[in-house]
Amino acid sequence: MRIETLCTGDELLTGLTLDSNGAFLQASLLECLGLRVSRSTVVGDEEEEMVKALVEASARAKLLVVSGGLGPTADDITVACAAKAAELPLVFSAEIFQSIEARAQSLGFRLTEAAKKQAWVPRGARYVLNKRGSAPMVQLRIGACEVFLLPGVPCEFRAFVEEELLKHVEERCLEEGGPVFRRLRRLQCMGLPESLVEEALAGVVAAFPEAKIGFRVHSPAVEVKLLCEGQTAEALAQLEAAVVSKAKEALGLAVFAEGEASLGECIAALLLERGQTLGVAESCTGGQLAAALTAVAGASQCFKGGAVVYTGEAKRLWGGLSEEFLKTHGEVSAETTRWLAHNIRGQLGTDWGLAVTGYAGPTGEAGLFFLACAGPGLLREAKIFWPGTRKEVQVLAAARALELLRRCLLELPIS
Repeated sequence: MRIETLCTGDELLTGLTLDSNGAFLQASLLECLGLRVSRSTVVGDEEEEMVKALVEASARAKLLVVSGGLGPTADDITVACAAKAAELPLVFSAEIFQSIEARAQSLGFRLTEAAKKQAWVPRGARYVLNKRGSAPMVQLRIGACEVFLLPGVPCEFRAFVEEELLKHVEERCLEEGGPVFRRLRRLQCMGLPESLVEEALAGVVAAFPEAKIGFRVHSPAVEVKLLCEGQTAEALAQLEAAVVSKAKEALGLAVFAEGEASLGECIAALLLERGQTLGVAESCTGGQLAAALTAVAGASQCFKGGAVVYTGEAKRLWGGLSEEFLKTHGEVSAETTRWLAHNIRGQLGTDWGLAVTGYAGPTGEAGLFFLACAGPGLLREAKIFWPGTRKEVQVLAAARALELLRRCLLELPIS
């Protein structure tokens, strides 16, 4: 089944907004159903161009997913353009308007006259009310192509994809020739560059030619994509288990998670599994360690807090280091970082203390940073130089600090 996407909005053409919806849909189709999008088109908020794009895409595809342009403002023209492409009149839906009205009342804001625009849909079109916003999902046919119009707000778009669209696509696949025995698995790796990840998996590639193995770098991690296919569901399951197992074995400790799990989620899970706690002291990362951990639901059970010891004064007041010590060893050094890890652990009474100092620029040796992890009878340190932009250095330093902690946690057995 040929699937295409059409993403609308002038902001996508000017570069002011990135098309995260198209990427999410493509990944969801591939991971859940093993299907690929054949073509993705971006079009601005211009009626003639949008109608033309809708007609051309629907002539090629069996299923077309359109993102954006369903709102109440003048530049939201997707529904009207879809009706024109399908040669259908627009009709007013009292049910849609009532849901929009109820949402406005619940949020305590006045409903403008322009909001009624979202209640007009092509005659005969199916719609699904929006649980997270106002504009509904609209489903219609343009020629032989099934077209889905989804809101462009990412949280609303993703909800409709997960709750409506994927189920419909799966049903269509069953109707057109049986189930799709294809699935994508993703492994998240840290500590190895892409070339070494590929080298480590050379044996897996040779052993399983029926599996497709790809790579994607989203610094500082490398993602390994394992696409498995089988003639039956049982054959797929066997191949998938073998490929994933061999890939993990080949990559060893470099694999920190599967799917979209973050390094912060991985750390929190390891700490909770062990019933242990963590405190952090960070300088050049400016709170990114704490942010990565507190983004995880339930992290308060294992993450007790931290200090952003960005200046020498903060290192003295919150890091427990004397002025003489800092003069001797410097604010950025292995010694300073080591004692920050020890001291934050002691001050918070945690099992683990994690610290980072470094230079993100413009002063100092930008890209140089020190890491230290202190735990039960264990101390691990690292000195890393990785030049880049200020943001790149900060992101890498935070990730490598968490990776150091992960390795420490895996080194000690669960008590």
